[in-house]
Amino acid sequence: MNTQRKIEDEIKFRELTKTPIRLFGWVFVYFFIALLALGIFFGHKLIPISFNEQVVNASDTANVKKEVAEKKGGVTPAIDLNLVKTPTPEMIAKGKELFDANCKSCHGDNGMGDGPAGLALNPKPRNFHAVDGWTNGRTIDAMYKTLQEGIIARGMAAYEYLPPADRFDIIHYIRTFAEFPPITEDELTSMNTSYNLTAGVVTASTMPVVKSENIILAESLNAVSKIQIAKQKLLQMSDDGGAKLLTKNSYSLEKVLWSFSSQSGISFDKYLAALSSSSLSMGYKPSVLQLSSSELKLIYDVLNSL
Repeated sequence: MNTQRKIEDEIKFRELTKTPIRLFGWVFVYFFIALLALGIFFGHKLIPISFNEQVVNASDTANVKKEVAEKKGGVTPAIDLNLVKTPTPEMIAKGKELFDANCKSCHGDNGMGDGPAGLALNPKPRNFHAVDGWTNGRTIDAMYKTLQEGIIARGMAAYEYLPPADRFDIIHYIRTFAEFPPITEDELTSMNTSYNLTAGVVTASTMPVVKSENIILAESLNAVSKIQIAKQKLLQMSDDGGAKLLTKNSYSLEKVLWSFSSQSGISFDKYLAALSSSSLSMGYKPSVLQLSSSELKLIYDVLNSL
């Protein structure tokens, strides 16, 4: 007997629990859509992933110039350790001026660590009235070390640009805020050993980056100009035997003139030694090594005259 399956007008989801295999058709559709979406996503990301690309927001430090203040170097006066041990009222008064100019903004008017610039700092600036918690200590050699080197971890800048006498004046003024340990000979000796205070301190000159670049550029242009003038003179010496030998045995007259001028005052013997070891880098052809000593002397004399 032939039977005809009745076509359902809608899916009876309750009946699907009895025959769960019927769900596979719908799961396959969802699985295919999810797989297609993942494929599209990774397809777009394939090139950045393969090249390990990363967006960098930080500025290129190679293009950042930190300007330097112009300062003339020299030797600062030697420190009288007897005055360090027994400061004068004038030293303390000067120390107050320096403290107000350099330290008050963070440490406050009375050294309580409550200056307006230090409110946002963490940890807070040093309270000079407190006895505990000093990183380097409260002795004079420890305080000088702090001013000399700074304490980066606590946001304390180094004041090595101040003369040693000024740093001692600041310390003496700070020591008026509270009772500090007495200054001992051992501390003075330790400071003198570490910083050579009694012999004076040599400070190097500094120059702004832009100014130094302009000087170097001007010197380079001047040197190039001199080399070109020397080359023109050389080419005009058509009747000179040394000039002819030099022109014939060099592949770059500019390089020959550069190399010779960089060794100003070089003797003939040293010139021969340099020529035998690095003639190509000096701008000469290999044929120059086949010349006699008298011929090389002619070339040497021409270069000296230029």
